[in-house]
Amino acid sequence: MPLTNLAMAEEVLSLSPTERADLAKLLIQSLEGDRRTDQEIKVELARRLEQLKLGADASLSFEQVFESRLSHA
Repeated sequence: MPLTNLAMAEEVLSLSPTERADLAKLLIQSLEGDRRTDQEIKVELARRLEQLKLGADASLSFEQVFESRLSHA
């Protein structure tokens, strides 16, 4: 079931101050823009999802993803 804005806000507000700050940095970075079109992004996401389903992508943990993004902030 998709999260509503209110449900998402409740979840986010339950995070520690440090986790909320890290999330805020990621959200701000996401506003910097992506030169890809929506269609290009959808194609890339579909490709990645298929790789995950096939086990062809080792993927990263939540911590690895956020650690790498935050170290560049």
